[in-house]
Amino acid sequence: MVASANALASEAGVAMLRAGGNAVDAAVATAFALGVVEPQMSGLGGSGAALVWLAGRGRPEYLDFYAAQFVDSWRGSKALTTGPGDGTRDLRGSAIPGEVAGLLALHEKHGALTREQVLAPAIRLAEQGFPVGKILADFIADGENKMKPYPGAMALYFPDGEPLKPGAVLRNPPLAESLRRIARDGARGFYEGPIAASLVSVLNAGGHPATPRDFTEYAPQWKTPLCTDYRGHAVLSAPPPQTGMRVLHTLELLEGFDLAQVGLPTRSAAAFDILTSALRVGQAGASGNGDPNWTQVPAKGIASDAFAQTRRSLVGTGTAAASISRADATTFDSAPLPPSCAIVPKPMTAAALELLPAAFAAEDETPDDASGETTHISVVDGAGNAVALTVTNSSVWGSGAFAAGFFLNDSGFRFNQKNIGDPSRSPWRIRTTTISPTIVLKDGAVRMVIGAPGAGRIPTEIVQVMVYALDYRLDPLEAVRMPRIFASSGNREVQVEHGFSPELLSDVRAMGYDPVAESSGYARLYLVMRSGDQWIGVADPRHDGQPRGYDATR
Repeated sequence: MVASANALASEAGVAMLRAGGNAVDAAVATAFALGVVEPQMSGLGGSGAALVWLAGRGRPEYLDFYAAQFVDSWRGSKALTTGPGDGTRDLRGSAIPGEVAGLLALHEKHGALTREQVLAPAIRLAEQGFPVGKILADFIADGENKMKPYPGAMALYFPDGEPLKPGAVLRNPPLAESLRRIARDGARGFYEGPIAASLVSVLNAGGHPATPRDFTEYAPQWKTPLCTDYRGHAVLSAPPPQTGMRVLHTLELLEGFDLAQVGLPTRSAAAFDILTSALRVGQAGASGNGDPNWTQVPAKGIASDAFAQTRRSLVGTGTAAASISRADATTFDSAPLPPSCAIVPKPMTAAALELLPAAFAAEDETPDDASGETTHISVVDGAGNAVALTVTNSSVWGSGAFAAGFFLNDSGFRFNQKNIGDPSRSPWRIRTTTISPTIVLKDGAVRMVIGAPGAGRIPTEIVQVMVYALDYRLDPLEAVRMPRIFASSGNREVQVEHGFSPELLSDVRAMGYDPVAESSGYARLYLVMRSGDQWIGVADPRHDGQPRGYDATR
């Protein structure tokens, strides 16, 4: 089963499974295909992360391939103080893309098919084209200002000066050629040679000090996933600078409550209060995230039951606090993992670096902002392997910078003279991000694979769907369709989707909450879940994705 944001991409993944591939082959093929058919969200110029469950080995692995800045190129550069000239797009917020390196590293380590096989569907879609849907057409029309400085993008998406309309066939020969080069030469085909040279040129024109070395030195990082126990399930999620710790911390807060007994949050004010306050406390408790190459992040402590116990009294009080204070989980970072998390291997990261204190944070980062776009893929195969993979351009169309058939991300840490720091700690800086690919296990077998795009809403809405599926035992599709909330630790406002009863909204106003109609977007969940003897795949109906799967026993 494959669940993604586009039916053609899901079909690419399922084709790998039918060809004898595994969940990694399917996830990688789907991701490359999504970069073709959903170019505003991800692509060769983007980045991301993947959580993998290896059923035969009984252990998880996590690969961080988020876009990064190479510090050596920035130190002493005019880019710290001077932007590009007039009329040129400022690309100092872009970073060296990691998607190609990450997908290929994941495939090389765990894939069963050839590199040419997993790239073939994406190459075919780019070369032969695909029909533009309404959602993509709307994004194209809205993206004109970003694309205007780049004639190649305008020629592709605004032929004759008009945006592509629904039903038009979008062919991308330059992207097909880039994908062929990657299929033939691997990562070297992207990080060396003409593709890398074109990206360096574009970045330099936008004031970014990138050199060819930035590309040749980039490498994804294998890390240890975070883990906690939620009602007898081992929940695995993303380590820093991704934000799985917030998902796990919020679940730990909720474990002290019998939600099903209290009622649905759409009808029960008590349940609404428990869920909303847990999301607010979870946001505040996980606010110390940062780049682990540079910053001490007590991620294990934040995800621990011991830390949650110190914060649980803030949940479900019946009165909405004006704001939720932050808390330091450092003293809980050595807390033992629950028995269900014995599956987590020892740390895969390099020897500990001399790190900055946890209080250090990037001034320009707003990981809880509700804006931003990304895409997610959830996969399981017949052997019980699973992949939760999230890839992103960061913003819609990334930076707008276009080369070799794809857009360059705007996922980079923006340096200035104050925050450049000492490159001896690490040659790379990675921006914090809320992407949180997550896998849930029950008795050592996959129960759920889940993730989402949606910027600051990602952890919040992953938790809500998990709660509806695991606590309320709703059908997975119904769990995804349930109305959601978005709350902040800093104020009483709660954005609500349509579907909360008027009586409930009146009751929670009496508690001090300020419910307002949702107005700035939502996360879109893509999940695969085991239900009895069936796998159910769900693509959020708030978007136009579709799952694909088949019964290999028939």
